[in-house]
Amino acid sequence: MNNNNTPNMPGLKVVALISGGKDSFFSILHCHANGHEVVALANLHPPAQDGERSEDIDSYMYQTIGHTVIPLYEQALGLPLYRQEIWGEAVDQNKSYASPNTAQSVEQDETESLVPLLRKVMAEHPEVNAVSTGAILSDYQRTRVESVAIRLGLVPLSYLWQYPFLPPYAETSLLDDMAAAGQDARIIKVASGGLDDSFLWENVASFRTKTKLVRAMERFGIIGDGAALGEGGEFETLAVDGPWPLWKNSIQIEDEDRLVVTGEAGAASLKIKTASLVPKEPSSDFSYEQLRKPTTLDDKFATLGSQIDDTTEHKSTSDELAVGTEALSTTSGWIIQKTDTSTIISNAMAEGATAGEQMSNIMTRLTKDRKINPSSIAFTTILLRDMSTFGSVNQAYGSHFTTPNPPARVTIACGSSLPNNTHVSLSTIILNDEVASQKQGLHVQSRSYWAPANIGPYSQAIVMPSSAPSSLPQQIHIAGQIPLHAPTMEFPTQGDMSPAKHFTTQAILALQHLWRIGQIMHVSDFLGAVAFISASSPVSASSRVHTAIKAWNLAHEKPAVDDQDEDEESADIDLWDRVHGQQFGNGSAATTYTQRKDIGAKGESVPPCFVAEVESLPRDAPVEWASTGVRYAGEIEVKEIVEDVCTRQTLNIKSGLEEVEIAGWIAVNSVDALEKVEVPASYVCTVYTTQILPGAWVKERQPTIVPCYRLWNGQGQRVAAVVAYRQQ
Repeated sequence: MNNNNTPNMPGLKVVALISGGKDSFFSILHCHANGHEVVALANLHPPAQDGERSEDIDSYMYQTIGHTVIPLYEQALGLPLYRQEIWGEAVDQNKSYASPNTAQSVEQDETESLVPLLRKVMAEHPEVNAVSTGAILSDYQRTRVESVAIRLGLVPLSYLWQYPFLPPYAETSLLDDMAAAGQDARIIKVASGGLDDSFLWENVASFRTKTKLVRAMERFGIIGDGAALGEGGEFETLAVDGPWPLWKNSIQIEDEDRLVVTGEAGAASLKIKTASLVPKEPSSDFSYEQLRKPTTLDDKFATLGSQIDDTTEHKSTSDELAVGTEALSTTSGWIIQKTDTSTIISNAMAEGATAGEQMSNIMTRLTKDRKINPSSIAFTTILLRDMSTFGSVNQAYGSHFTTPNPPARVTIACGSSLPNNTHVSLSTIILNDEVASQKQGLHVQSRSYWAPANIGPYSQAIVMPSSAPSSLPQQIHIAGQIPLHAPTMEFPTQGDMSPAKHFTTQAILALQHLWRIGQIMHVSDFLGAVAFISASSPVSASSRVHTAIKAWNLAHEKPAVDDQDEDEESADIDLWDRVHGQQFGNGSAATTYTQRKDIGAKGESVPPCFVAEVESLPRDAPVEWASTGVRYAGEIEVKEIVEDVCTRQTLNIKSGLEEVEIAGWIAVNSVDALEKVEVPASYVCTVYTTQILPGAWVKERQPTIVPCYRLWNGQGQRVAAVVAYRQQ
C-alpha cells in the first residue's frame, strides 16, 4: 500500500505531554506530520520540599531530570505550557494499569497526577481532543497515559510505539530520523554500567554518539531491546533545538552552567544552573511532509500483492448471490464446555426487544446468575444480526470490563443465519479461578504506525495461562483484525486501484496486523485461520476467496535467504520487565537489526485456512482475519487426511517418542456427515456452518457455533461446515 492510498482525515487538536526528553518532542513532529495540530504543552514536575524542588526523583513514570529548563519550552515552541506537581508514588507497579475505580489501594498513584493537569488544559482549550506521548517500547508508560486519556475522552497518540521494530528494523532508526529532522537532544543523565560521564551533553542523535551508545550496549549484551534509545533508563536527554517551524527559539546552556553530579553505582547527571533562548531564523529546510514515516507494510507483506493474481476476476459456480438461511438454533444456546483451565459458554442468547437489551441480559445472566467475574473472561465471539446495532451492543458489553486487558474478541454480523428474534449471541472463554490471576494480554489503545488501536472494549491478544507446567504449546487468542490504516484508524482509499486490487491490499494489511500482534506476543505458529468476508462486495466471492487463501499461503513461505539466528530469542523488553527481573542479553556479539522472528519459521507446512462469508463485518470492513496462536519451541507439523465423509487437517507435535495432535480442522460437504466424524472428546470445538447442525451431535460435542452464509476450504472449494478443535 503506497502513500497515495493513505486516507486523509480531519486533524486532531493535541496536547503534548513533554518531559524535556527527545521522544516527547519527536512525537510532536509526528503529530503534525499526520495532519494534527499541537495546541498546548503539558508537564509534570517534582513537588517542592522545604521550599526546594529535587532535581530528579525516583519515578517509574516520569522523567524529572532537567525540569528547571521546562518553562523555556513555552517560548521555544511558541505554545502555551501547563504544569502540575507530581503527587503520590508508583502504587500500582503492574505492567498494565488499573484505574482508581478498580485499584485495590486507595493511596494516590503518581499516574493520577495527569488527571488535573489535562483537565486544566482542556478547560483552557476546549478544542483539545487528543494527547501525545513519547512511549516507544514501555507498556508501563503507555497503558497509564491511555488509562487517563480514555477516561477524559481524549484520543491517545503514540506514534513512536514499536518504532525500532518497524521498517527499516533498526534500533537506532529513531535516532537517525531525529538527526535527519534536525532535532538536537543532549544526554543529561547516565545510569547504565555501559555508560559514563563522558556521554553527558552529547547530542544523542549524532553519528558519533549513536555509535558510542551501540558499542557500549553491545559490551553488556543488551543491544536490540531499546537500550540504545534509553528505554530501560540507561540515559535521559534534554531537547534543546529542533526544526523550524516547530522550534521558534533554541535553548542555550553554556559549559559553565552545567554541573556534573555523581550518583550511585556509576550514575552521573548534569545539574543545569541557568539556560537562555536563542531566536531562530525562519527556514524552509524542513517541512512536516518531509518527516520519514515507517512504511505501512513490512517488507514481507509488501511483496505479497505482486504475487497474487488479482488482475482477472475469478468466476465460479460459487459466485451466485449469497442467501442466508438459519444456521443456529435457539436450542443450541448456553452450551457449556469445561477444561482444566477454563469454562467455555457458547452461543448465549437472551430475551429483549433490541440487540442492546439482549446483550445486557446476557451479561447480567453471566455475571449475576452464574457469578462470573468479567476480568476472568479471556476471549469472546459476538454474533450480531445487524452490524448497525454494534454501538448499543458494545455499550452494554463494554460496561462490564473495567480492569486491564479485557477479553480479545471477534465480532461479525450473521444476518438471517441467526434464529428469528435473536439480535445477538455471545460465546466466551472464562478462566478458572486458580489461573485467572495469571491472565496477561496486549491492550493498545493509542494510535501509532504499528497496528490499529482498539475500537472497542477488547484486547488485541490474551495469553491462556496454564494450571501446571506443560509440554503442550501455550495458546494466545488474538482479536479479529480488519484492514485499518493504523495512524488514521481509517480504511485505505481505493484511489485508481481496481476493486479486486483494493481488496487484495486490504486483505494483506489486515493479515499483517494479525502477524504483528502475534510477533509482539511471541507467537511461534498459528493453529490456522479463518478469513471472514462480507456478503456485499463489488468483487466476486471466488476472487476474494482466492486472494485470502493465496495471501495466507504466501505469508507462510520461507524467504530464500534467512540471516536471522533461529535460536536467538526476541528481545521485547520494557522497563517493567527489567524492574521485575526478566533476564535478557547473553553477552554475545550484538546487532541493531531488530526485525522480529517470523511466525511459522520452524515448520515447513502451512496451517489450515478457510474463508467464511457472513452478512457484514465491523465498520463495513471487506475482510477480517481471526486466528489463535501458540508459543512452542519445537516444530508443528500439519498433516492432511482424506476420509470417506470429510477432509481432516491435523497439527501435531513430538512429545518424547510420541506424536501428539494439538489441533485439527475438519471440512464436510454435508452437516449430516458430522455424525460420522470423530472429534477428540476432550478437545474444545468450534463449528463454522451454513446449516443447522444435527441436534444429537451438538448435544454430544457441545461446540461453539458460528453461522455463516457460505464456506470455502483451503483449496477454494465450497463446503457445508468446518469443525475446528484444539486442546485447551
